[in-house]
Order: sequence, then C-alpha cells, then structure tokens
Amino acid sequence: MKNRIIWFLWLVCMAAGAVITGEYLFVCVLAATAVLLVVSCIYGAFSGRKVQACFILPERSEQEAVFQVQMGLMNQSFYPVFRGNGSIHWENMLTGEKGDKELELFLRGKKEELIAFQGRSDRCGCIRFQFADWKARDLFGIVAFKRRADISRDMVVMPHKSRMDLALLSREGFDMESFKFSKDRPGDDPGETYDVREYRPGDSIRQIHWKLSGKLDKVMIREKSYPVDEAVLILAEPGQEGARSEAPEAVAEIYGAVLYSFMEQKIPCQTAVYDPASGQVRLEKVDTLRDYEDIMYRFLCHSNVNEKPAVIRDYLKNPGQKSFAAYIYITGDSEDQENELLPREAQIVTVRRGKNAAHNGNELIYTDGDYRRELGIRKADRRADYGTMDNREKKEKV
Repeated sequence: MKNRIIWFLWLVCMAAGAVITGEYLFVCVLAATAVLLVVSCIYGAFSGRKVQACFILPERSEQEAVFQVQMGLMNQSFYPVFRGNGSIHWENMLTGEKGDKELELFLRGKKEELIAFQGRSDRCGCIRFQFADWKARDLFGIVAFKRRADISRDMVVMPHKSRMDLALLSREGFDMESFKFSKDRPGDDPGETYDVREYRPGDSIRQIHWKLSGKLDKVMIREKSYPVDEAVLILAEPGQEGARSEAPEAVAEIYGAVLYSFMEQKIPCQTAVYDPASGQVRLEKVDTLRDYEDIMYRFLCHSNVNEKPAVIRDYLKNPGQKSFAAYIYITGDSEDQENELLPREAQIVTVRRGKNAAHNGNELIYTDGDYRRELGIRKADRRADYGTMDNREKKEKV
C-alpha cells in the first residue's frame, strides 16, 4: 500500500506539472513512468509461475530440543522473482497450538534458494508445517500476483522418556508373575501349576503329582500353566474434542511413561496404535526400546486434538480382537465413559483427568497442573535418547 501511494503521488505531481507549466519534460517523465509501471506489472504477472517448493525436516525431535526447518524453492523459469512474500504456517495437531513464520522471497532464475530457520517446542505432538499460497510482486511492489505451492510436512516432537510408579495403577499394584501365566486355561509350562485334579484315563504319567498322591492315597494329576505373552492392554485416548491443549499433551506423556515403565520392568503388555498401512488400529507388543519409540511416534502422528474418542471402539470392532486379563485406559476427558465398553470380567484401570487428584479403586484421577507428581512420573536417564529411530531428512515436492 505504501508503494502504491508513493507512485500515485508521483504520477499526480508529474501530471500537475505538465498541466500547470506546459513543459514537455513533465509529459515525457509522466509517459515514461506509465510505460515503466505497465512493463513492471507484466513482468510480475509472469514471474514465479514455475516455482517448486519442498520442506526439508527431521522426522522427529524431542521436547525442548532445537531443530532445523528448511524449505527449498526452485525457480525453473529464467525470470527472477525480485519481490515475493509468504508465510509458513505451523500447527501442533495434538495441542492445537499454531503460528506463522513470515518470509520475504528473492528467487534467481534457474536457481534453487534455501530458506532455513530454527524451531523449538516445549510440548510434544505432531507439528504440521504448511506453505500454501505466496505472492510474487512486480518490480516496484505495487501489484501482487497469487502463486500456489500447497506443500506440507509433519514432524513429531517426542515426549521425554519418563518412568511411572506402576503400583499406583491398582491398589495391589501389578504383579509381574500374575501376568505371565493364564488363570483360565491349562498349558505345558513345567515351571508353573495351573490346577491339581484326580487322574483321568489318557493322562500322562509324567503329570502325576507323586507326593500329593501318596498323602491322599489316590492318583493326582498336576496340570501345567499356559504361558501368556501379553495379559495387559494399554489404551490411550488422544482425541479430546474441544479440550484445552494441556489435556491431550498430558495423555501423551502419561501414556509414554506407562509404556516405558512396562518395557523397562519387562512386564509383558500390548497397546493399540494406529497402523498407517492398513488404516486400522493394531495391537503391538512393547518389548524393546525400539518398540516403544515406534509406538510413540505413530501415536503422536495420528493424534488430533479435534477428534472424538475412538480408540476403544476401533479396538473392539477389529475382527479377531483378543481379550486381555487387564486393561489400562488413559484419557484426558473427565466425562469419558468409553471404558465401560471393555469386557467386564477383566481388571480395568482408568487414568483420567479431574479437578482433584484421587485414587478410587480402579480409577486414578490426576489434575492438569500437577499430574507428574501425582502419578509419580519422573524423567529417565537423559543418556537414553531417541537414538534407535531413523532420523532421515525428508523432502516433498509439488
């Protein structure tokens, strides 16, 4: 607008000078200015039409860590873009935070320009960077011509590795051995006993409980236990439609702390997480650090603050879904009743947000401001960084 006003005043002055003085010089200057402006506008209309853009981002970062954001702009035309401007829009899909990075662009003909700046996020989540529309201006910045790039790229900010006091999840705490063997069916594990009963025709003599048989004066059989790989299913609900930004972030941190603690203490468990290949929720084991990192990455990639709660429904509607002895359900919605859909015969522990911290049987309530202390969450060794994931830089062109 400022440039337009200046040029308008210039044209008015030249025209007034030509009328008042009658000097030919003012007429020539006025005509030359008009031609120059027309040429400038025509040039601006053709510049920037053949520009390709791409983001160059790390696949993931960590809370409070500095990361590099780069965007490459390739001008495939011989015409330089002398004046251009646009903005990179970013949004944390988990917390709903958003902002813009304003850009001034100068693109040489047949050259690629690299725009780089540093970023830092104190909150975990999937950050989406978008560069949609930008403007190429004429030589004097009077007229702007809209250009479309329409590129986006996601980067995941991982939460700190943290541990949680698992004894808080139930009054008795989680007994590792009780989750290793099934209480509902016999098996062939020689180290654990499922049941003792009288001999039946066809039973192997190797199963005879000789000591007890001698005491009772009848043949007794010892049934072996059936080993269970995963008796605990951990579910976390990131969808908090209309919730404040702290609620989904707390769910992600608590979910990560529970997974990390189960993995570290070698307690067998599974979790339900979105699978981008099938477009469905899949059950995944959490045995190693790589499992933990991959699950947290996928969880944050597909967590959106505007979504309705769906993880339990998606888990239950999958064909062939298995039942578990215990379920841990983590939600940031104080009114969430999705846990009532889970099998009633199982042990269900719900960790939910509320106004006051409390431990009511199988329900653990935390508050927004102090959930780390209330749940016994503490950071793991800082040396245990996210070193096992592929941190390749990705490009996307349009």
